[in-house]
Amino acid sequence: MPEPKNLDFEPEESRRPSLRELEILRALITLGKTTAAAAKLNISQPAVSRAIAQLEERTGLVLFRREGGRLLATAEALALQKEAEPIFQTLERLERARWRPVDQEANLRIACPPTLAHHFLNSMLARFSVKENNLRVHLEIGSGIDVTTKVADGDTDLGLIDGGANHAGVRFIPFRLGEAHVMMLKSSPLYDQEVFEPKDFDDVPLIALVRRFPSRITLDRLFLGANVTPRILIEVSTSAAAYDFVRAGAGLSIANPFPISFRGDPDIGFRPFRPAIPYETSFLLPAMTPPTPVARRFIDFVRQNQDEDGYTTALRNI
Repeated sequence: MPEPKNLDFEPEESRRPSLRELEILRALITLGKTTAAAAKLNISQPAVSRAIAQLEERTGLVLFRREGGRLLATAEALALQKEAEPIFQTLERLERARWRPVDQEANLRIACPPTLAHHFLNSMLARFSVKENNLRVHLEIGSGIDVTTKVADGDTDLGLIDGGANHAGVRFIPFRLGEAHVMMLKSSPLYDQEVFEPKDFDDVPLIALVRRFPSRITLDRLFLGANVTPRILIEVSTSAAAYDFVRAGAGLSIANPFPISFRGDPDIGFRPFRPAIPYETSFLLPAMTPPTPVARRFIDFVRQNQDEDGYTTALRNI
């Protein structure tokens, strides 16, 4: 005799929401009306209603309540949408990615902030392009946030920044660690001091980074803790700009010495600042796609040449 069917058994697939159902749920939560959700997804209004009914049947949840002509998502619907949201974020990143055929691997799209570009990356790219005869480079210069966003969105293959917050769309490949230094004219009487602390800056003319930078926030807290108030005369958005003002005699600055200390200027010197404020210079790659072959070769090229050029050794001009 055949075995009796287990009427309580339900295949796991029948309880699993489909991607289309989750997409319709997402649109309906956002727009609040079946007509608007149908128009956004280019389907009929009955198709929206059927999909939500099927999803409620699959999950055993009540997903919407109607109030005043609008559909209001229940707590269960919002919880389900929150769980599904990373799926759609991943799909959107993949849609924005620009897939490259093999015969175009010699294109390198790279983004970098101004100081790193003008005082480090440009020379590295020039030397790399000489080595790679057929290489085509597209360089974008912008803020660290802009660089991170471009890499995460697939608009560029590779980024280079010093610092930056974690971002789900990128992965960091550190290649240099450093610490903030005091930048000043060697002719300054303060240059004889070997190490600087926050207490040394009370009423001292200072060229500071703008407050959107984490290092500036750290400095402000250190000065507050030491009960000192520097005379902040100028605020800038790049350490290269701070360098120019220091060189003109406008004051001191506390900044990442990489890469501006490698300009070899005999008039500018650097002194350690304590407590240490760390900087991590890193390459950025998209989190969801492998690096292009040429991007990987460029990272290897920089790592090889940074040691030869002294970028990982003690600072010059100290």
